[in-house]
Amino acid sequence: MTIPSHTIRLLPHGRQITAPAGHSLMDTLTAENLVLRSDCGGKGKCGKCRVEQIMEGGQRKSILACEARVTEDMDIEIPESTLFSTHTIGKASVNFPKVFSDKFAQVSGPDQYGIAVDLGTTTVAVYLCNTARGKVVTSVSVKNPQALYGDDVMSRIGAIGQSKENLPRLQGLVVNAMEQGIKEVLKSASLEGNAIDNMVVVGNPTMIHILLGVDPAPIGCSPYQPAFHSPRRTPARRLGFTIGEFDIHTLPQISGFIGGDILAAALASDFENQAPGTLLIDLGTNGELMLRSEDGYFATSCATGPAFEGASLSCGMQAVPGAINRVTLAGRDALPEYECIQKNNKTPRPATGLCGSGVVSAVAQFCRHQVILPSGGFNIDSASPALTKNENGQYRYDIVPETPEGTQMPVYISQKDIRSVQLGKGALITGIDFLLKKAGFQRPEKIIVAGAFGTFLDKSDMKTLGMIPTDSVNGIEMAGNAAGAGAVMALCDASFRKKAEQMVSQITIVDLASDPEFHASFVHRLSFPEIKIP
Repeated sequence: MTIPSHTIRLLPHGRQITAPAGHSLMDTLTAENLVLRSDCGGKGKCGKCRVEQIMEGGQRKSILACEARVTEDMDIEIPESTLFSTHTIGKASVNFPKVFSDKFAQVSGPDQYGIAVDLGTTTVAVYLCNTARGKVVTSVSVKNPQALYGDDVMSRIGAIGQSKENLPRLQGLVVNAMEQGIKEVLKSASLEGNAIDNMVVVGNPTMIHILLGVDPAPIGCSPYQPAFHSPRRTPARRLGFTIGEFDIHTLPQISGFIGGDILAAALASDFENQAPGTLLIDLGTNGELMLRSEDGYFATSCATGPAFEGASLSCGMQAVPGAINRVTLAGRDALPEYECIQKNNKTPRPATGLCGSGVVSAVAQFCRHQVILPSGGFNIDSASPALTKNENGQYRYDIVPETPEGTQMPVYISQKDIRSVQLGKGALITGIDFLLKKAGFQRPEKIIVAGAFGTFLDKSDMKTLGMIPTDSVNGIEMAGNAAGAGAVMALCDASFRKKAEQMVSQITIVDLASDPEFHASFVHRLSFPEIKIP
């Protein structure tokens, strides 16, 4: 039986796609490598897969690709803001402890190369390394295309549970993204795929399960444990890689939500030699925390959510050219000023959205100038000229207003976006509170903030929002992408992989969800600290 099909024409270029009748428009475009944004996992809630259908007579109808079915020939136009970012961008700096640098102080012999990967829920960081010299040659990051199935790990676990076909699909998406990054770094170093000898990948347990083709279902239900804890060594070809012949190593998984990424960050920060009371925060879509005690470690995880990395926000985006990464206010009655990420100074790009550091910067400014109240609600008495109402009567703050001729789309922060920031910061500070309490500390001795997102945060913004304790003795250290640095260390010297395994046996896991006091404390911590204006 022949299945009827229809033709989809992509304007303005006229490319034609043949699609089986009844298929989802989103799935049809994805099959043609046209990946659209879908922060809600295709549930029709985020509105970021919106495309324009061109009707007869040139009339336009805005539709959601995740909800639309191919029932006729269609002409569509895909806005740039809807397309999933394929940018490769420079990755945050990596810093190595003296114990690693000393091992490669004097080396001889031929160059050898390997790949270290920090596989995040939102971003995939790829490092090309000279493993004989202990050096990073070059690095890039790409967006994790699994976001098509949702912007957090539970959404992706749920998608895998819905269809047995989704696990290999999600695996294939991330393998392709990693290969995209690998090709980019090899090209910039004038190397071929056969130059790679080994790869080390670190990430949270769900990301590692999916990469290895292991169903992460046990992580999604009580008692929330991974299907495996041990480190793995797998031929890259078995996972679908087409570049070279090499093995992929992963670090141990500590629990269902605490993985090899926090272990890698601990390696890079020389955590075993830090003073007791030192707190390590690996900040991303999932916050992982580790505290150095007198004779071991305490660790926990908290669902900080995707807002800190730009996902799920009304105008959120990855930290690529066009993303606002800093906002300043001279006063609450002043219009906002902002800085945009630019690829170069020759062709500046207009603002198209907000990345994670941009929304944190903006909300911190709102708190300082009482544009929002400690409860998180907009202060409608603030007389801010940027505070407007939408057609539904809901308030929003326009960082960049829409131009009358439509050449600039608005970039704004909604009340819902602020709530997302509150949920993230509330989960983080509550997790820190409980970790300190369980380990017997009143306050942290020092705070080390890891993660590419954390690198670009302003310490004062974190304090203003109440994300971290303000009374640590020796201050706050921004460690760059420590998980990436730890992956490099584990790649260049196998003894660090062994050290990570030994560290696991010394970790006490703090389960926040089972603590009856956690919810009340979390609700209390949702409010922003009150700031008095002189």
